[in-house]
Amino acid sequence: MNTANPETAASVKIGPISYRAGCSEAGCRNLGRLQMIYADAGGRPIAHPVLCHEHGHERLTRDRTAGLKVFDDREGS
Repeated sequence: MNTANPETAASVKIGPISYRAGCSEAGCRNLGRLQMIYADAGGRPIAHPVLCHEHGHERLTRDRTAGLKVFDDREGS
């Protein structure tokens, strides 16, 4: 699943993770802190990468620019 194509994803839900995982961006060795669940127009999940804060913010900016609906479920945001 390529989330770089805004035509395949219609929305993204952002939330913290409660388990230990690495960032899913290629070459990144940071600890994953956010899970981004991409969904199609029908609300069906199509991808769920775990990202560090830096890559999460980069993707969030890109997704908002692409016109995806963003649902932020992080506490205190």
